[in-house]
Amino acid sequence: MVLVNHPTHSFSFGRRLSCVVSLLAVSMLGLGCAGYTQKTVPGLSVSAKSLDFQSVAVGQQATKAFTVTNTGTAPVQVTTVSVTDKQFSVTGLLPQTLAPQNTATYTLTFAPTNEGSVSAAVDIATGTTQGPATISLRGRGAGRTNLVINPSAISFGNLALKSTSTQNVTLENTGSSAVTLQGVTVSGAGFGYSDLSPGYSIPPNQKLTFQVWFSPKVVGPAAATLTLLSPSLSSPRTLSMSGDGVSTTGSPTPTPTPTPTAHQVALTWKASSSQVIGYRVYRSETSGGSYNALNGTAITALNYSDSTVSSGNTYYYVVTAVDSGGAESVYSNQASAVIP
Repeated sequence: MVLVNHPTHSFSFGRRLSCVVSLLAVSMLGLGCAGYTQKTVPGLSVSAKSLDFQSVAVGQQATKAFTVTNTGTAPVQVTTVSVTDKQFSVTGLLPQTLAPQNTATYTLTFAPTNEGSVSAAVDIATGTTQGPATISLRGRGAGRTNLVINPSAISFGNLALKSTSTQNVTLENTGSSAVTLQGVTVSGAGFGYSDLSPGYSIPPNQKLTFQVWFSPKVVGPAAATLTLLSPSLSSPRTLSMSGDGVSTTGSPTPTPTPTPTAHQVALTWKASSSQVIGYRVYRSETSGGSYNALNGTAITALNYSDSTVSSGNTYYYVVTAVDSGGAESVYSNQASAVIP
C-alpha cells in the first residue's frame, strides 16, 4: 500500500478515504489516481534457439524459416537481423515495427562454400535498450556432387512388335559426396527400366549399372525420357531413348490412336530426427511458389508416388514433418520433376 500524507484541513473524511482506496488500487493493479499511468514494456522472443541445416553439398543451398514475436505491451522495432558467417544469409522486411503479440517471419539460407562444419549465430537487434536476441546456427558443407549417365542417349533401332530389347546404362558419381536417388521417372509408352530404385545411394567415384528396355506395342517410331532426381544435384539427370516398332507379318498395320501416357513421380525422404507422427507432401508448379498439399492426413511412410501429374509440366515438391499436436515443420529442400 502507498501512503501519502495530506494536511487534514484540506480534505474531508470522504475525500481522504477515496484517495486511500485509489492508492490501494495503484499498489495492487498498477492503476492510479491522477498522475499515475500504466507502464508499457517491449518484449521479444524467437521461435527457435538453434537451427541445424545438417549436410548441404558445396554449391547447393538449404533454407529454414524462423519467427520473431513481440511478447511485451509496447511496440518494438526490429532494426537489424545479422549473421556472423557469410555462408549464412537472412531475408525479411527490415526495419519493421511489431505491435504487441505480432510476429515477423525471416528466412535463413545456408550456402556452403567449403567442406566441413560451420557454426554461426543470428543477432536480432531492436530499438529498445534490451540486448539482442540470438539464434545459434549449425551446418556442414558436403563435397560437390555430380552424376554422369553413360550413354546419354540410346536407340533400340527396329524391333518387332511385342518383343523386348534391353541395354545397359552406367551411372558414375564423379563428385566428392554421395548421391542419393530421390525419384526415377520414365515418360513414353513401351519403355522401362530395371535394377534401379529411389533411395539408392552412389558413393563418390563409384559406378552403378542398370538396364533400360524397349517393347513396342504399335508400329512406328517411339521415344521416351528417363529422369533421375536427387536433392544433392542442381538439376535432374536425363536419358533419351528411341526405337521403331515393326510388324513381323510384312503387311502394314494401322496405327491406333495413341492414348495419353500415364506418368508418375516417385519421391523418398529421410526420417525426421524429431518425434513425429508422419509427413505431408506438397506440390507446386512454380519453383519456391505456393505449395498445395497432396495428402490430407499425415503418412508414416518415407516415400510417396504422385500419379496426378500431366505431360509438359514441371512440378516442385517439398515435405513437412507433423508432430502429435498437428504442428508441421518448415518445408524440406525442394525437389523438381520435369514431365515430357
